[in-house]
Amino acid sequence: MQSKTSTDSILWKKVKLGDLEAFNSLYDQYVDILYSFGIQYTTDTNYVKDCIHDLFLDIYKYRKKLSDVDNVKFYLFKSLKRKVNKKYKSKLTLFSSNDKTDKLASVCQSIEESMIQDENSSEIATKVSAAFTCLSKKQRRGVSLKFYEERSYEEIAVILGISIESVRTLIYRAVKKMRNEIEVK
Repeated sequence: MQSKTSTDSILWKKVKLGDLEAFNSLYDQYVDILYSFGIQYTTDTNYVKDCIHDLFLDIYKYRKKLSDVDNVKFYLFKSLKRKVNKKYKSKLTLFSSNDKTDKLASVCQSIEESMIQDENSSEIATKVSAAFTCLSKKQRRGVSLKFYEERSYEEIAVILGISIESVRTLIYRAVKKMRNEIEVK
């Protein structure tokens, strides 16, 4: 059985050779997750859709000039973020105030679900959710990227625009703060 990364690499190589079926497969595989990623930076959903389509148009248009990439998913995320930031570089926000509650609730719910499965205890899930809300916006975002989206420290550093060491420190302090909150309650 092939890993996700090697399957993506094979698709990427086929796209570079002009394989339209591989291109469509790559698009279908990533369009939804790219959309979810893009709307974290702006509430302009049509603009995010345009950026995704532009990204894939550029990939196909410049396919012969593309270099090999180790992590296709990371490449797509980084490229989409760059496209979104072109218009909103001065207005970039982690979460818009309108979506803040919904996004936080969604992330908390995901962490709660994970804890319930791991610990099989709703009491612990409630404590984790309460502890999560005690984190700063940046800490919540870092924890969400690391544990909910299972991103590497390198990917998180690019997304948050900070160094890898700062990401490690951010995650460490966030987890430590959550543990302290859970122990107190």
